[in-house]
Amino acid sequence: MFDGVHLGHRFLIDRLKREASMRGMSPSVFTFPSHPLTVVNPAIAPRLLSTPVEKLSLLAGTGILIPDIGFILFDEELRNLHAADFLGMLHDRYDVDFILRGFNNRFGTERNLSGDDYRRIAADCGIELVEADSLPFGDGKNPLPVSSSRIRQDIEEGNIERANLMSGHPYRLTGIVVGGKRLGRTIGFPTANISVPHPAKLIPARGVYICVAEADGSRMKAMVNIGLRPTVDGPGSAQTIEAHIIDFNGDIYGKEVTLEFHKRLRDEIRFSSPAELADRLEADRRITRRFVIPPLNLF
Repeated sequence: MFDGVHLGHRFLIDRLKREASMRGMSPSVFTFPSHPLTVVNPAIAPRLLSTPVEKLSLLAGTGILIPDIGFILFDEELRNLHAADFLGMLHDRYDVDFILRGFNNRFGTERNLSGDDYRRIAADCGIELVEADSLPFGDGKNPLPVSSSRIRQDIEEGNIERANLMSGHPYRLTGIVVGGKRLGRTIGFPTANISVPHPAKLIPARGVYICVAEADGSRMKAMVNIGLRPTVDGPGSAQTIEAHIIDFNGDIYGKEVTLEFHKRLRDEIRFSSPAELADRLEADRRITRRFVIPPLNLF
């Protein structure tokens, strides 16, 4: 899936480029635009760390040429291929002669194939197959491999800093600024209400975050609240994503904004009055101004 194109994926792609160079080959990456579980078991399909457009950009950032990034639709036909049929398709349709298999990657309808089985089947299809190591993350004697599922869990729990460390880049949300109630203006904190168009994109845990907002060609610090606005909205209100872009007074309604998440400041809180909310937002803004954006983008 290469969801999120995290440090483990970068580790794999870096080795792929070395292996390709030694063999005089061109490195290519194959991935899916949507998660295979949307076909296999939609009820448990995870939200996406990266949309197809975001994934293409991240993969290109690893040094793989865009014409060599292939999106393959995962459908019932592909789901029912045996490993030999899948490898044969890659060899015949895409001229694949070498595969670097991720440490936990499995393909084909067979459930219990070993590394030796994959190498044998690949060789029968005219493909050399080599297995890659995993990239461990964390301190201690038993560090766990970097994985999209661990990053998703951290983002769902609001642990954005650890998610960013495993990703090697800040988590991003891109959406369109839509009209809201404009209540923030009345207390000195105008906000951009952002609608994320991709239905499967993962939204971080509710709370207040320090972000960088990319809008109108500029990068600016922002405080972002994800939640139900309990101080101003009643029960049953819909979740919103609201960004207060610091020292920005432009009109960006209807325009695209990308939020880079860097730190979770606090939980969303119900305050006793708008004045108390404004006092807390001012304190949050002071913290956001002082925050030093880390050089996390390793791509």
